[in-house]
Amino acid sequence: MNVSRPLYREPTAIGFSGAVRVLLFVGGSVLGLALGYFIPLIAKWALTLPWVPYEGPLKLITSVSGLWATVIASLLGLAAGLWFAQEVIKDTLYVVVSGETIRLEKDGAAQELTRETIGAVFLDGKQLVVLGNKGEELARETYEWASGRIAGALTEHGYPWSPGGDPYKEHFRRWVPDTPDLPPAVNALLKAREIALQKKEKGEAKELRREVSKLGFVVRDEGTRQYWRAQTTGS
Repeated sequence: MNVSRPLYREPTAIGFSGAVRVLLFVGGSVLGLALGYFIPLIAKWALTLPWVPYEGPLKLITSVSGLWATVIASLLGLAAGLWFAQEVIKDTLYVVVSGETIRLEKDGAAQELTRETIGAVFLDGKQLVVLGNKGEELARETYEWASGRIAGALTEHGYPWSPGGDPYKEHFRRWVPDTPDLPPAVNALLKAREIALQKKEKGEAKELRREVSKLGFVVRDEGTRQYWRAQTTGS
């Protein structure tokens, strides 16, 4: 897909802005403090219900009183609120698109892809996918923002956006154990990955996808079903 390079543009950032990040931290702090401050009262109220789980821990909470108990509970609530805000930000994909690179940041890690290595970019459901020039998968990350923002940013910077989704989607075949057209090593990895998908072990499934990619194949999912194709299809 040939796309002309646009004139110089400022990089476009897509994700939580600085203001939204501040609001998340402030909101998390306030809610955490409030929860920590009022948790003894909440626990006392819960114990008045006819049936309530975790009665032992609730009684322990209500047994602790005094100024220092309130201060400690409030500080613990503050820490929990800050932790929650940090996890929300970490778990949300942040994309920076410039004339030369696409930078993806998520879960404390960053990946930068240069324009020359990119053959197509598209959305597969809620996942942003970047393919290389031979159809290999360079990146696949969950993206839950409005699709128009990412599509607009990539097309404005001259990247090969595929509005119809995966340009190789017709080449995928459903994987079944011991598929004869696949090397034994790939079948073994896909079997392990099927187990990881069933157990909802996202990190393990992602790592196994990378291992399959190193052997020359691309994997996509529909629930726990896996579909595969060779990386060089259509090259």
